[in-house]
Amino acid sequence: MKKIIKIINVQENNVLDIRFWPTDICNYDCSYCFPNSKDAIYRYPKNVDTVVRNFRKLFNVYNEKFGKDTFYINLVGGGEPTLWPQFSYFCEHIKKEHNVRLQVTTNGSRTLRWWEENIQYLDKVVLSCHNEFVDLENFINVADYVYEQGKVINALVLMDAPNFDKCVNIVETMKSTSKHPWLIEVKTVVDSPGHDVGSYTEEQLKYMRMGLKRIPDGEWILKHMDQLVPFKSIGMFDDGSVKPFKPDDYISQQINNFYNWKCNVSIENLVISYDGKVTGSCQEEVFTNTNLNMFSENFEEEFNSEALALKPIICPRLHCGCTPDTHITKEKVQT
Repeated sequence: MKKIIKIINVQENNVLDIRFWPTDICNYDCSYCFPNSKDAIYRYPKNVDTVVRNFRKLFNVYNEKFGKDTFYINLVGGGEPTLWPQFSYFCEHIKKEHNVRLQVTTNGSRTLRWWEENIQYLDKVVLSCHNEFVDLENFINVADYVYEQGKVINALVLMDAPNFDKCVNIVETMKSTSKHPWLIEVKTVVDSPGHDVGSYTEEQLKYMRMGLKRIPDGEWILKHMDQLVPFKSIGMFDDGSVKPFKPDDYISQQINNFYNWKCNVSIENLVISYDGKVTGSCQEEVFTNTNLNMFSENFEEEFNSEALALKPIICPRLHCGCTPDTHITKEKVQT
């Protein structure tokens, strides 16, 4: 059987992806959520002006070092990012000096009024649907509103193995009752025992192999083609063949073991965690100074020299558990 030996991210070389977790406060308590994701220990960044200033410093260094001039920031969490009181202020000011595209990944629980006040700052919205807590009527109304504002909108249904039929019904309700044909995608739960990839039946896995359950109309797709990529990376195999991989492919097909592979995480995808720590995806250390903190008043001085040493890392994890991380450029180290 052929084996995958290299993954090439299709993201353009001038782009830096950043996942920013502004809070670990959440209004949901999903049974499959990852540990420490909703403990309300760090709550919110204290000085949003410092955070904005430090982001700009990071942008400048990555531009000088790697030619990055476009920055995708995904406001995400285990905590619910839209609960951050300074969400609007951050979004408004972070876009003023650099080419920043903002995405929020949210459970969709905020009211239409909140969306009316904030949609102007956002380029893409991912509504993450959780069967145990979702108010489906409000969720659908929010998705319809975001679509009407001309934004890229994706409803992502987490397919919980013990409640799989309920999740399928949610997908069908979205398709039958929404006013607009926004994107609907299904996704596996990864690391929660009893809910994870190993908990699905063959029939359930078959349902999820075709992850897209609804695609918008052709006019909408043409309008947003630059932000809609049907696959996220190209996989190269030991027999010389190649294959495009869609967002959840590596995890759902259980080919996400990249232990000891060389990974470009430090150059392609960073994480700013709840406490302000700056790392590579899945919180891997990529800087010599492991105390770099986006919330620090001294970040500008500390970050300048550290970025010069950035290089690919050797992955220490037994498997890659986060969808964006699986698509980072990486290759198997020959032994």
